[in-house]
Amino acid sequence: MVYNRFRLRVLLRFMLLIAVTGVFLYVLLYQHWYITAFCLLLVMLGLLLDLFSYLEKTNRELIRFFTAIRYEDFTQRFPTEPKTGSFADLSAELNNTIAAFQRIKADKEANHLYLQNLVAHLRIGIITFNESGEVNLMNQAAKDLLRVPHLTSIQALQRISSELVEAMQTLENEESRLVVINHFEEQLLLTVKASTFRLQGQALKIISLQNIRSEMEEKELDAWQKLIRVLSHEIMNSITPVISLTNSIGTLVEAELVNREDHEAPDEEVIQDIRTGLQTIEKRSEGLLHFVEKYRKLTRIPKPRLQPLDLTELLKGIQQLLQREFQEGGVQLQVRLPSTPLPLSADADMIEQVVINLLKNALEACQESPNPQVEIKAYADVQENNRLKVEIKDNGKGIPEDILDQIFVPFYTTKRHGSGIGLSLSRQIMRLHKGSLRVTHTSPGQTIFTLVF
Repeated sequence: MVYNRFRLRVLLRFMLLIAVTGVFLYVLLYQHWYITAFCLLLVMLGLLLDLFSYLEKTNRELIRFFTAIRYEDFTQRFPTEPKTGSFADLSAELNNTIAAFQRIKADKEANHLYLQNLVAHLRIGIITFNESGEVNLMNQAAKDLLRVPHLTSIQALQRISSELVEAMQTLENEESRLVVINHFEEQLLLTVKASTFRLQGQALKIISLQNIRSEMEEKELDAWQKLIRVLSHEIMNSITPVISLTNSIGTLVEAELVNREDHEAPDEEVIQDIRTGLQTIEKRSEGLLHFVEKYRKLTRIPKPRLQPLDLTELLKGIQQLLQREFQEGGVQLQVRLPSTPLPLSADADMIEQVVINLLKNALEACQESPNPQVEIKAYADVQENNRLKVEIKDNGKGIPEDILDQIFVPFYTTKRHGSGIGLSLSRQIMRLHKGSLRVTHTSPGQTIFTLVF
């Protein structure tokens, strides 16, 4: 609209200038009216000056407008009073555009301030930097954690930890790493996680830092307390009768062999009691040694040899292996597998060991149920980015809620002849595969163990 008016006014001035020029030539060449021609020449020069002034003023206003936009100077205003004449409409539109940019800038600054305050109040340290290592943002939590008041380049963190700098530079999107830092006589256990993105053509990386030492110490202390309780229970069960039996044998030896005044042969019954007691001590000592060997086995799990495999085919093989055992136990084994392959990179032997252990536990758990059933199901969970899952469900007597958090503690068992390392070993194997082993209840007496890869 404004541009059309501007063009029309320029066109009118130009046409008027052509008309006056035509009249000037006619008067000068055909009528020889030199005074009239001179006056028309002055009019022509006036019209040229007016056209030039009109265009120049428009250019000056446009230059001032674009300069204000370039330098984000939205305080500029253009006059819109009636005396400005034909420029009133143009000035009004320029003012409207300036006001729109001003609102956009205000919204941008408000959002920026909001995000700054949000990042500043996070308890997790946040550092962002570009490809050359120049730091764009560092919140107060990161400054307090690393005890750095100001940071312009991540290379400056070399004096704190070269491992931390290396992790910040090499971690890819959504990758994380655990870094230990000894800083100011304090040991930090940092989880370093990276996220990458591009902003206005520039590659940026966001690093989050969180000290999990206190949480790890708390969990570690809780795990040690649970383990010590179990170890104490097992050791006391073996040592207490050994000590009592040793005292009894010592008393027999003292009374029958050392303090006898006559030189008669010792009572055969006493000799047999001593022999039986020593055999019992030997048996209990072997049991304690076997217990320690199981503990060593639990702490020395080999690293998995990862190879591509089809989880569906692996579970079918396990089904064939255990089908007869389930039939002999009177338990129905249901296997629900997808028709398409479930590709996985894992150690087949280790995963088979975990699944077989869980299936045998489920077989034992539902022996006393009226209609014993065990179901194994494998699928890709679309709600968790297609992560592969294997569910093993039984309708046995279930696991009491008060011991649900203890079943993965090494050597803890509710079975009369159980070793208490099967579930703990299975969970460790899943963690070595960067997965997890979970247990849940869906209804009374129904237990589900889930392998998440």
